[in-house]
Amino acid sequence: MSLKPLVLPPAQPSQLPSGEPSGDTLVRRAPSSRPHPHLNVPAPWPQVRADLRLWIVLGDLAAVLVPVWALLLLGRADTALAVGVAGGGQVVLVWSMGGLGPGAVDHGRVPSGRLALCALLTCPVSLLAAQTLGAPRRACLLLLALQALLVLAGRVLEGSWLYRRRLEGHALRRTLVVMGPGAEPMMYQLRRFPGDGLLVVGYLSSGVGDSYDRPADPVRSAQHVASLVADERIDVVMTVGSVTPGDLLNIMRGLEGTPVRLLVAPGLQDVEPERMESVPVTHGWTGVVAVRTRRTRALGKAVFDRVAGTLLTVLAAPVIGLAALAVRLDSPGPAFYRQVRVGRGGEPFTLWKLRSMYVDADARRAALVSVGGDAGNEVLFKDRADPRITRVGHWIRRLSIDELPQLINVVTGEMSLVGPRPALPEEVAAYETEARRRLLVKPGLTGLWQVSGRSDLSWESTVALDRHYVENQGGGMDVRILARTVQAVLGGRGAY
Repeated sequence: MSLKPLVLPPAQPSQLPSGEPSGDTLVRRAPSSRPHPHLNVPAPWPQVRADLRLWIVLGDLAAVLVPVWALLLLGRADTALAVGVAGGGQVVLVWSMGGLGPGAVDHGRVPSGRLALCALLTCPVSLLAAQTLGAPRRACLLLLALQALLVLAGRVLEGSWLYRRRLEGHALRRTLVVMGPGAEPMMYQLRRFPGDGLLVVGYLSSGVGDSYDRPADPVRSAQHVASLVADERIDVVMTVGSVTPGDLLNIMRGLEGTPVRLLVAPGLQDVEPERMESVPVTHGWTGVVAVRTRRTRALGKAVFDRVAGTLLTVLAAPVIGLAALAVRLDSPGPAFYRQVRVGRGGEPFTLWKLRSMYVDADARRAALVSVGGDAGNEVLFKDRADPRITRVGHWIRRLSIDELPQLINVVTGEMSLVGPRPALPEEVAAYETEARRRLLVKPGLTGLWQVSGRSDLSWESTVALDRHYVENQGGGMDVRILARTVQAVLGGRGAY
């Protein structure tokens, strides 16, 4: 069979390399994979996957052997043997717990939690090996931790490399999408994140009517699916939307005996995988997806904000002081600027910032808004060449130093370290229903908007990011956002 029964997606603009939502940009139709160095033709995903698996295996073994080699060079053969046995056991345990599975190889995920658990479980082996071989126990435990860190570093390196290559259009998996009613939101999100590595080469439909506003042939039979998968060298079949049980059965039977992966999208939006769990039903004959609903954890977050905010305020005080002096010397007016913003539940509060504009900036805002800026969006006005910004203001905005006084708002409990952008009252007045969900949590000093482009984002992307945070907020997400904030501030993207 040929590709005729499939509907090909048209060529589309590429997504920004950040992999974050940025307005209406879509994923372009990319090449299937990197060229093979000898045949000068695209290498199929199974070959790329084998190379990635080999890279991970060799990296893990190197992480175990580097400390062993160092000990042998120092003449500590007994300690080297003990460390090698414990480290080897640790790596084998990681592999047996899925460390070489699809999550690690196909998606480049770093099994940090699994690795920490394996290191902990291997500690008794390390102590026993040290006692048996007469090696120092403390040194063996420390070197076991070092081996775990080296394994982690190798996995992070491999995952980052795979993500960057996919953004460039390499190491992609040829994907056949079967769409049912309600597939549009999921398809839109898939096409905004090329880092997932799914190259959609065609569509089939399921259920009544057309799917995703495209005419597509239906799933006819298991043989139909098997023929398409073989003829078009499909690596992944993904079902999106309300695919009928009969079509799902035909898809699964059509994939029997093949290495093709079947991905079933459950149709959930703004639900991270950590909130999903497979639960057996009907005496284990089948399963359903259990979803943990939104939780606030307000008390723990408030305590962390107060403690961390106080420490950061003390550390940032010299920087704030020097910047305030520069602001006063640069232009007439106070060093600090106060403005009413809207907090959790729609409660107004006074936000503190270092003044980065001239004192008449608020009076001149209406005139600038009427002209229109060259950045921001229909709700958040921004202008890269805003004439109201002072010389020092450009620098403190570029490095986000102007926002450091908001640590006072964090300490007083009006803001959080991580959360949606604090909004102006006139912005809140223009909110629709979805945008108002931003008010369910405290605004943050940083957030997904801060690490995803800030003023470069469209209003739809800003709302989507804040909604995703509101629905999935937790300690793990806050730590990831705080870590990425440093990179975003140094990069300066969207800071004006």
